[in-house]
Amino acid sequence: MKKFFTALVIILIFSGTACALSNSSEAFLSLPFGHTFARTQKRMENSGARVLTPRKETLTMEGFFEGYPAMFVFSFYKNKILSSKSVYLQSMGDSEYDRKFYEALQKGFNSSYGSTRESPSANTRKSGKIILKNVWTPDRYTTVTLTYNAEASRRFPGNSLSDKFIQIVYKSSKWE
Repeated sequence: MKKFFTALVIILIFSGTACALSNSSEAFLSLPFGHTFARTQKRMENSGARVLTPRKETLTMEGFFEGYPAMFVFSFYKNKILSSKSVYLQSMGDSEYDRKFYEALQKGFNSSYGSTRESPSANTRKSGKIILKNVWTPDRYTTVTLTYNAEASRRFPGNSLSDKFIQIVYKSSKWE
């Protein structure tokens, strides 16, 4: 009975941590342009992400986005205010599930920002390879890009950004 109770406590601790980490997607998506470096970092840390490289012009963090291991990259205009945010998702190794997740993101962005069509594009990180790309412009300053790389949906992806199967990039040109 004691072993069962100990195992249950350990499972609850780890599942609580996993739930906290999976909430980084909400913090990322709702993070407004114009936030300072410190506010951006604090908000993402509160959602469970951790800092990899803090610099004045960029902030790189890792965490989870809807259960997927993710790398978050933030850029700041004149080292002060958030001007772009990106998330790069690592596959869990199930290409069918990855494709369904991409389609769900695509539908969500279509319902939020208006319909757009995906278009095949050359993969800039790997020559001769194709990725699927969707671009939305919710206002005159903002561009949202969703990119899907089906070839990166494999069991043991690497750590480079080209090994991430989904990329979501928000950019603002308001201060340029």
